[in-house]
Amino acid sequence: MKMTSTDHKYHHLGSVYRLVEQFELISRTDLAKLAGVAPASMTMLTKALIDHKLILERTSQNLPSRGRPAVGLSVSTFHWHYLCLTITPNKLSIALCDLTGNAVHQLNYTFSASEYPTFDAYLLACLNNFTRHMPLDSRELIAVSVSVVGKVNKEKTAITQLGNVPLHCPLTDTLSTLFSQPILLNEHFQLWFLLESTLGSLIGDDNVIFLQLDDTVELSVLLKGALLHQNEHKRMNVDKMIMPKFSPLSLEIADEFDEIHRYQLANQITFPALVKLIDRYLPNELEEQSAKIHFFCQQVEAENLNALRILNHISDNLAYMLMNLINIFSTEKIMINSPLLQIKQALFAQLHTKLAQNLLLDDLHIDLVTSHSAWDNPQIPAVAIKLGLYDGHLLRSIMER
Repeated sequence: MKMTSTDHKYHHLGSVYRLVEQFELISRTDLAKLAGVAPASMTMLTKALIDHKLILERTSQNLPSRGRPAVGLSVSTFHWHYLCLTITPNKLSIALCDLTGNAVHQLNYTFSASEYPTFDAYLLACLNNFTRHMPLDSRELIAVSVSVVGKVNKEKTAITQLGNVPLHCPLTDTLSTLFSQPILLNEHFQLWFLLESTLGSLIGDDNVIFLQLDDTVELSVLLKGALLHQNEHKRMNVDKMIMPKFSPLSLEIADEFDEIHRYQLANQITFPALVKLIDRYLPNELEEQSAKIHFFCQQVEAENLNALRILNHISDNLAYMLMNLINIFSTEKIMINSPLLQIKQALFAQLHTKLAQNLLLDDLHIDLVTSHSAWDNPQIPAVAIKLGLYDGHLLRSIMER
């Protein structure tokens, strides 16, 4: 679609806003040089951002210097806010953030599968509770961003799956009863790897495999600086990859499936599958899946032999799947996000050993890394709002109110 002059205006404003955020207390002269625009144009662009309280002027003075203090520009943290929601299969996290992405106020709510059929009503109840603790001024709210550990529809208006459980929640319609601001609905995995690849610890890396393991296996690849799957509905689907029969556990974990489905990756290492092994070999009276996974991790740390057998099963399957992808893409860095990182040291040690033994490309040195973002970190849903400010479309919604 061809950009209009107005589109160009907000795109330029977004670029300037991003530079101010990146280089705190930067001068207009330096901004103009970095953005490649005339100083007079930069003055007009920064004035628009200041007038709408998105950036502000601050003075900086080094102690040995004399004369008039230098004036720099920085992102304002005193006016605008945005609301970030993270929805997992058993927890809702709500955070009110300032423009830097820092949470001003955050509350967590737990729920069970019994709330799924009426999840929209439950969500509204939690938001009403949140606003009683932290009143929201709608005039100062930029947008609402929702991150779902599950699936959303192609129109990004409804949740269709939470974890691995089908669910229908018309989320944007539900939230529209409370908010007139833009509502951004995305899948957690998509936002997580966008955060890490565009704003996070991997900003300088061009070739990375992103893997998230929980109720499902989510995977994408950054290749030569470009994401192979920009649209989450065109993701890399490895769920049906057939795994070798590594041990008797490979059969036991999915003994209710036929031969075609039994050894598919999703039926070997996702949490609903692992819970079957945990209950069989690590007897417990826990009810929640998350509690069982945590218990398993504790047993690994205690060097329980049955827990170590299950860990070996997990690492066998992960290493086999990653080995195939590494041999295809020659990728040397793998970022993993999962509650299993509670046992990161033991898991990574096994993965390193098994990858080194089986890779076809001998000159590759695989680096396993982890995200610095906790699962309920509001920075993950916040990335959708930040990118909307950078490209200008959320700036337009602010300035044209």
